[in-house]
Amino acid sequence: MVPGLKIEPNEISNTAAAAAAMSWAETNAKRATVAVIGCGPGGMFFLHAVATKRRMMEEAGDTEGMKKLPDVTVFERSSDPGGVWRSNREFGHDEEEKEGVASGTTNMYEALWTNGPKENFEFFDYTYEDHFGGIELPTYMPRQPILEYFTARITRKNPNVFENVHFDTSVVSVKYDEERSKFIVSSKKKDSEDELVGEYDKCIWAAGSNGKPVIPENVDTMLKKGGFRGKTMHSSNVGNFQKDIKDKRVVLIGDAYSSEDLALQAVKLGAEQVYIYSRSSQGIAAYMGAWPLNKVEVIEDMNPTHVIQDGCGIRFEEMVWDMDTQDYTTVKDTQPLDLKNIAAVVYCTGYSQSMDMLDESIRQPWLNDNEYEDLPPGWKMKCNTFTDEVGDVDPSPILTLDDTTVTLGMYRGLVISNPNMMYYCENSETPLFEVDVTAWLFLAYIVGDIEIPTPEIMHQRNEAEILELMDMGEYRYTMDGNYAKAGDALYYKDENHWGFDMKDPRTLAYNRECEVHCLKLLARNMKESGYPLDIGTYEKFNEKGKQLVQNNAQAMIGRVNLEENGGRESFRDCQQSYRSILTGITAAPLRKIWLDLEESDYDDLLGRGKSMVK
Repeated sequence: MVPGLKIEPNEISNTAAAAAAMSWAETNAKRATVAVIGCGPGGMFFLHAVATKRRMMEEAGDTEGMKKLPDVTVFERSSDPGGVWRSNREFGHDEEEKEGVASGTTNMYEALWTNGPKENFEFFDYTYEDHFGGIELPTYMPRQPILEYFTARITRKNPNVFENVHFDTSVVSVKYDEERSKFIVSSKKKDSEDELVGEYDKCIWAAGSNGKPVIPENVDTMLKKGGFRGKTMHSSNVGNFQKDIKDKRVVLIGDAYSSEDLALQAVKLGAEQVYIYSRSSQGIAAYMGAWPLNKVEVIEDMNPTHVIQDGCGIRFEEMVWDMDTQDYTTVKDTQPLDLKNIAAVVYCTGYSQSMDMLDESIRQPWLNDNEYEDLPPGWKMKCNTFTDEVGDVDPSPILTLDDTTVTLGMYRGLVISNPNMMYYCENSETPLFEVDVTAWLFLAYIVGDIEIPTPEIMHQRNEAEILELMDMGEYRYTMDGNYAKAGDALYYKDENHWGFDMKDPRTLAYNRECEVHCLKLLARNMKESGYPLDIGTYEKFNEKGKQLVQNNAQAMIGRVNLEENGGRESFRDCQQSYRSILTGITAAPLRKIWLDLEESDYDDLLGRGKSMVK
């Protein structure tokens, strides 16, 4: 690879590389060149995996192995590493949004705290004890110390680890030249019109899923046509949040983690009342047993339909899930819920991947419908907690895989039609840990430690996983319309069904099944890739793996066990036995009730290691 190499357009083929798998052995006979798009956790952890592998080989005297390590070039449109963990916007101050919005990058707001146990993204080669020097840490942490922690982990033994990262550089296009088995990457530096073009053997998409903010068109259109006078914004653009919500009433659209965190931040910053619109009633915010000061209300089974109160209010009307159309419909002539004096609406509706710069031939799995139609004739589901109530439900002829661990056309991060193209795909509740393991998996593919299966075997293994997912109630509910109808009929028939009780052991076990499956996949990938930490096997966790499962389970229990008493506690104040799988250290309580914490209360965690990052 020669950075800046000029390639004539007519040399580039736009067709998918059918012979990519055949050229794999030939490509790996020399040191591979790898283009990595993005220097968030995915790009950072891949650089770290290569550096760590090199150091291990040096210590073992493995000169032949070192020859196989790739030459890596990373492209990052921001000026620093960290991806969404960086913050270019203040939160809670009367300032306008800063660099993040203008540059098109996606960043967290300054005051964000983690929503998952820190114990489940502690790294094998650099523990919290190593970084924070024995300071007692709570399980939920502010954003900045976590960013500094994993950056220090990468730079402490490799101070020049970012020397091959092109910061302030946007990737314009990525194409695959089938005849030459090369990726052609075109890029531009910030404030430059000159386009640089380089050739690479492999390409890794490490830009994550936080690309383009998703705005629900139906809600946004209703607010605009109705003349809503309050402010509307996406959760990624809340730089002026305190001015928008202090002593005011705010509606959050969506019930996932960003909604949960922003609801707590709104209460902390003095909001009068926060409403969370939970259309599906399945997001994490819908599971919360109680909220601080009873200032948060989750609106379920209703739909925003009209702007009222001369543009200052929003009407919600009852809705039901139509099991035939598999969509929500508004129920007419029912008592509406009128929310008045609403100052702001925040779309906590996530992101869509921004892959427009990739040629269609190398992002085909994301363009196709992720649907499966080839279940074996006569297939029956294994017995589970619902079997006695719903019986044997005949599966739908078409299964939807969007919310599962299988993407058709992909195999463990590889594009099946061209395994030189790799994607980070996050499925678990431990995303940083999962990204680190995936970095080692990709490296094992590249250096030949793991043999790339034939396309036929890849498809067969995907189909075997689909069958396994269909035996898990929560996965099958998202995949199989017939099973969803049967489950919905059961719920609508009995509003006191145990499935509505988040404290019921059967419900907890049902919800935990998906996360256990994701951790089993991680255990398998760790074994196969030579990841330097062992949590067991796909078939059986060891004690470390069991502790990971326990930590995640306690995070849910801490939420559902909160009781409505008007108190100031949030789920972050619940003292569970979260334990490090590396040091055995148990998480400490917060220094104050979370609502009462000031930003300065954990300033002693900052500036440790060698990672002064923003």
